[in-house]
Amino acid sequence: MPSASVAIPSAAVVSMVRDSAEAGGRDRFACSLPIWTLLLQLAESFGWKPGGTTYSSARPLLVESAVRHNYQPGDAQDQKRVAAEDALAWAMALNEAKHSPHLLGMLESTAAATAASAGAADAPFTVVLDEFIAYAFGGAFYFAREAEIPPEPV
Repeated sequence: MPSASVAIPSAAVVSMVRDSAEAGGRDRFACSLPIWTLLLQLAESFGWKPGGTTYSSARPLLVESAVRHNYQPGDAQDQKRVAAEDALAWAMALNEAKHSPHLLGMLESTAAATAASAGAADAPFTVVLDEFIAYAFGGAFYFAREAEIPPEPV
């Protein structure tokens, strides 16, 4: 039977959003799909136990589903939610990774995997790492792939 999975371009962007609880708090963050994957893998390497995600709903639910899902971003109509406790644990693991003497070696070993998404305008990974840690420390958030915009014909 053919696979029902859809190929996701490595240049895809993962967008995160939440209602910021504090005035001036950051309510949006975005990164490339390879960077998202690296943030997941790096945190797991430093002890994060992913709690799983839940799907968002356009309508308030009477009972939240106990079913947990993966961290693979869906499209804009397929948003998932990372719970506050999970986001905090993710941020703590990444903060530990940031201070590890092994971080540079781990990043060098994954450089080939992320090279496809790297461009001259991309921020250095350490900057993205710091920004994501600060964002995740802010609590629960929703995430999904941004809509793909086809290039204009020349």
